[in-house]
Amino acid sequence: MYLPALLTVVSLALLAAVIVVHFPRGEKKPQETLFFLSALVLAGAQIALLLMFRARDPQGVLAHFRLLTSLLVFFPAFAIPFLAAFERKEDRAPQSAPLREIIALVVMLSIAALAIPARLVVGKIHFYGSGSLWGIEFSVIGHAVAVYFLLVNVLFLFLFENVYRAATVADKVTLKYPFLGILVASVVNFVAMSRPLAVSILERNFILAEPCAIIILCVSFLYASIRYPLFDVRVYMRPRQSPSIVSIVAAGLYLFSLGLITLLARFIGFPYDRLATMIIGIFAVFLLCAVLISGKAKKRLRTFLSENFYLARYNYRKEWRRYAEIMTSSAAIDEFLSNVISSLCDTMLVRRGVIWSDIDSGKAGYFGFDDERLDAELIQDIQKLTAREPVVVFKKPLVGLARENGKWICAVARLSQGNESRGFIILGEKDLGRAYTEEDEDFLATIAFQAKLALDNFLMEERIIEARQMDSFNRFASFVIHDLKNTVGMLSLVAENARGNIGNADFQKDAIETIRRSVEKMQSLITSLNIRRMPASLAKTDVDISRLVERAADDLKQAASNGGVALEFTGGVRASARVDEAAINRVVENLVLNAVEAAGPGGAVRVSVETIDDQWARITVKDSGPGFDPDYLKDHLFHPFYSTKKNGLGVGLVMCKYLVEAHGGKISVASARGQGATVSVALPAAPPARS
Repeated sequence: MYLPALLTVVSLALLAAVIVVHFPRGEKKPQETLFFLSALVLAGAQIALLLMFRARDPQGVLAHFRLLTSLLVFFPAFAIPFLAAFERKEDRAPQSAPLREIIALVVMLSIAALAIPARLVVGKIHFYGSGSLWGIEFSVIGHAVAVYFLLVNVLFLFLFENVYRAATVADKVTLKYPFLGILVASVVNFVAMSRPLAVSILERNFILAEPCAIIILCVSFLYASIRYPLFDVRVYMRPRQSPSIVSIVAAGLYLFSLGLITLLARFIGFPYDRLATMIIGIFAVFLLCAVLISGKAKKRLRTFLSENFYLARYNYRKEWRRYAEIMTSSAAIDEFLSNVISSLCDTMLVRRGVIWSDIDSGKAGYFGFDDERLDAELIQDIQKLTAREPVVVFKKPLVGLARENGKWICAVARLSQGNESRGFIILGEKDLGRAYTEEDEDFLATIAFQAKLALDNFLMEERIIEARQMDSFNRFASFVIHDLKNTVGMLSLVAENARGNIGNADFQKDAIETIRRSVEKMQSLITSLNIRRMPASLAKTDVDISRLVERAADDLKQAASNGGVALEFTGGVRASARVDEAAINRVVENLVLNAVEAAGPGGAVRVSVETIDDQWARITVKDSGPGFDPDYLKDHLFHPFYSTKKNGLGVGLVMCKYLVEAHGGKISVASARGQGATVSVALPAAPPARS
């Protein structure tokens, strides 16, 4: 008689604890706020359920049942966004595309639940002889409400299943308790909500499933929130990752089997409960026989019992796969250290731990600490201690070490291979006062050894990248040094000849021209050295591209004429774009000078500007030179250090490409052997000025 009230009060007390623990304080996290509001709605539903159990007449039960149903119908409006908030897209934005429609539907359904008379949902209310509630008989609309709750449960499982599936190993450690809570609570709700569909009656014992599910859910989330930073978990979905539908398929199979049992019971005239119990019993006996007969099934059962009931034992094959995934999926050393220590502490049931590596003057990963730092003296003590033994376990915390901030230490392991060490792992006390076993020591030594090898791989990758960068720099520097050597040679020759010919007018003219060309060459080299440096910010203004290109062409006409090349500009249109004028002027000058050199004496270069669909301002530079080799266009265009010029550096077009793309533009080259080349630069046109 008192059991329904007792269970409801317990569930209400746990919900109150959840609300207090997750009351928004300081910086408000949207996900924590959604969880807080979800708990508030469930608390209101539990109060309505408690009042419904205490009611002694049909009208009282109906009134409280109506409130209970409305709150439970409204609950997904907060719970669905909360579960979806764990999940992020590749661009780190929330997966929120279908949520608005779902929330709007939930809100409308909850309003309908309040508006529809409870008599349309409930057909009849049954009481015990003592006057307490025995059960509720549902109408067709009541069946629809039960289906709604079942579908919501499936959606919860579907969302959380995919979050858990896409999570990293460290995040799975944090999410496993909430996942188990949601799974068990969902199974309980499925059993309860399928009852009205099968026999149209929900007895008091099945109504009690709702507070039982709440108790399971609260305990799992409270434990996870206290032990782990639950609301810091962010799961990033990989591109083209298809969602898992295991929960949907399992729910469908359950409902299908439920329908078959119901139809069979009606067909043979057998009581539904007795038939369902008999079928489940036969299925259980069949499973037991299968386990006893099958060696593979017995092995799986033995592994399950060892993992879940004998906590000092490990499934080494499973754990090794888990740590192998950590060592291959971690993108950076910091992430690797954090994943290793969190997974290790969870596997060994350790409350807190630290992994420290001597890379970059010391990097560390922490588990179970808010803000802990290892001081230099403690690091030295640990290094001295592990110099003699790769793994040291203390019978009591910190036996042999005197550091005040190290009194929590119970076990240490050196990240080593032979005499070479990369750091160490420190572990604290185990849960429930358990002692470290020999199996713990072996497992810790194995993980420490593999972690050292993984850190060596990280360092090797970094050194390979540095070597490639240095090789690229050396190749580039060799070109620069070669051109500088030629330029210095020309200047030294002028200086040497000036001693005897300084008064000669012809020599003076030639010397000035040589110095001018040398200065231009050195300026070109300085520009080449900066091609990889993208401007931190472009000073963009609305620029008349026609005027900019015309001025650049005029400035280069004399140089083209000295080389015997006819340079012609064709404008006549106003093409405006929002660009950095100096950067685009640099692009135009480079393209025109390249075209002049390619055309050669007697050749021609034509520069033009036009607009395309009022969306692009296009600059075209066309020369009458020999054109590009097809293989060069296919394999080396816009690649540094490849040039068609005899003494070229192969960086001019690369520089132009970087600057044009920094403006959101495009650059392309069209050429045929013996028919010259055409380089086109398209820049986004400036929007028309508002009148």
